[in-house]
Amino acid sequence: MADSSDDDKKVVRPNFTVHQGAGNHVERMNAGGFMVSWRVAVVYENGRIKKFQAEDAARAFLARCDAVGKIIH
Repeated sequence: MADSSDDDKKVVRPNFTVHQGAGNHVERMNAGGFMVSWRVAVVYENGRIKKFQAEDAARAFLARCDAVGKIIH
């Protein structure tokens, strides 16, 4: 039987990865902000992972990419 102190030690972390359609997803970055993958490809900008300050902005970006059928810049 588990000791109640074991339950206190468990850390519950929310899952920020949200799958949308064919491999599209938004992930929270450790340094803050969000990154996206469009159809399993990580989106880069100027040689670095494109970073969004808000999850809503990241989802809107993916929707625009889906609308045109490619990663937009």
